[in-house]
Amino acid sequence: MKLSSVFMARGALARLATLRLKPSQVAYKVLKFSRKFDSEVSIIERQRTKLIMDITGAKEGENAQIKQGTPEMKDFFEKFAPILDTDCELGLCPLKFGALLDAVDTDEGNALSAQDLALLEPLFESDEE
Repeated sequence: MKLSSVFMARGALARLATLRLKPSQVAYKVLKFSRKFDSEVSIIERQRTKLIMDITGAKEGENAQIKQGTPEMKDFFEKFAPILDTDCELGLCPLKFGALLDAVDTDEGNALSAQDLALLEPLFESDEE
């Protein structure tokens, strides 16, 4: 799995973490994976922030931003893309994606969008043998 999959799925996994799951092996595995996932995301965020600081020349504690459409934004994407293309050591959540969907369906108030599901699926074991 690439860091880009982790970076893109951070919002979807955060939404998954807010859903009501019955206490079970599924809930435990999701919680355990979420903690490892959050650790990986924090590393990516530190790299992203450092890159923005380097490009803008901002000092520690300053609010550094890069405006869309600027040469600095192009520079940022050129330097951030190889970071996101790096293989991730996180590994897949030891849970079949179908089992996750079944667990989510147990509470009527739970809902994930099709986009959330598309972003989450690469993080879980495949249902195909």
